Parts: sequence; structure tokens; C-alpha cells
Amino acid sequence: MRASRFSILSSPTGIVHLFWKCHNSEYLLNLPNVKKLFFDSLIFGLKHRGTDNRVKLHAFCLMGNHVHQQMSFEGGAQALSHYMRVAHGRFGRLFNTLFRRSGKVANERPKTPLIGDSDSQMRVHFYIEANPIRARMVKAEKLRFYIWNSYRYYAHGEVDDWTAVLTPPQWYMELGTNSEDRRRAYRKLFRQYLVQAVSTGQRYLTRFIGTALWIKSREDALRDYLKSQCITRDRATPS
Repeated sequence: MRASRFSILSSPTGIVHLFWKCHNSEYLLNLPNVKKLFFDSLIFGLKHRGTDNRVKLHAFCLMGNHVHQQMSFEGGAQALSHYMRVAHGRFGRLFNTLFRRSGKVANERPKTPLIGDSDSQMRVHFYIEANPIRARMVKAEKLRFYIWNSYRYYAHGEVDDWTAVLTPPQWYMELGTNSEDRRRAYRKLFRQYLVQAVSTGQRYLTRFIGTALWIKSREDALRDYLKSQCITRDRATPS
């Protein structure tokens, strides 16, 4: 049985790595006005009455043919699902209208692996923001000027209509007692991450991201849940 989003995100609260790719890996997001259209839809989804302030955006990076976000949810995964339905639905409709086309924009439904401890959250956060470096679009020292990325907010304190909707994660707030100390510590940790991880091609595309022990506990719980669903379904099937 295929694991549903709600069976994976069964906790009342959680942090996920949300990512999706354009249909056929086409570079549908290449143009700046399309990236802006997506981000406007993202903001619309965050502020939608159905989301009810239960979904927070912590990090983002918009590339030419895919999008990465780190987000948290409260009160169950239904709020996250509602956000995606509203934001992505709006973007798809506006994109197709703009280019007088029809059909899918995303290749498939977004992936939302659950992230465990704060160290894992930090590493995924850096992974998201390092995308343009990994793709050799910009050098590390120029990442601040890639505006479709949350790095410039955390590392340099740049605030505009897009970074203003970010909610700093708890681990970031614990980096220092004031904004400048946090930004300085963040830049240092990010440089360390680049040395350790970018060259290895590290990816975060699994169902669960965290320590080995935590991942095993989540996989065991999911396996038990899916097994119980199979038993329930079999019992409900007429002989």
C-alpha cells in the first residue's frame, strides 16, 4: 500500500522539506516574472483563511525547473495540505492563463518528507539555500545576490516583500542573543556546510530526515500503520 501524506505526517506538528519539479523537468520557472508569480501565490496560500496561520515558511529557493521550501505545520497536516492546494492551484491557473496553455505545471504532487531534530532541520535548510551553488549558477560569495533564496535574509538581514513572510526557526534564534550575532554565526555554519556537504552531492529526498534511530522509529510506525490499514481493508472486503 502506498503511504499517504497524512500517514507520514501523522504528528500534530512537524517540519517538512517541500519540493516539486516542473512537468517533464521543463524550465517553466526560468523567467523572473514567473518566479514572482509563484511567490505571490505562495504568500496567498500562507495568508489564506483556511491555513489560519498554522503553516510557516522557514526557507525557500526557486530554481528554473524546481522549487524547495522548508515549512512547519501545526494542528495536523491538513493545514499544510490546504496551503499547497491553494498556493499551487492558484499558481497553476495563473501560469496557464499567462502563457495561454493548459495541463500540468508540476510533474507530480509535491514531496514533503518529515524532518526530525534541529540539526537535521538546519542541514536541510542549508541544502535548500545552497541549490544555486550546487547548480553552479552562482559562487558562494555571490549567493546573497540570488534574490529567489532565503539565504540573504538569514545571512545578511535583507527584508523585502518575500523574505518578510519568513519565520526564523528555533535553531536559528538560538545562534545568538541579537540579530548581528545570529547572522554572523549563520554565515560561519553555512560555510562549514558547503565544505562538508555540497561536494558530496548530499540530497534530502527520503520520507524521513533525521538521526538513524529516529528514522527507524518513524519507518516502523509507518509500517505498522500501513499493515493495520491492510488488515482493516481485507476485513471490509466481502468474501
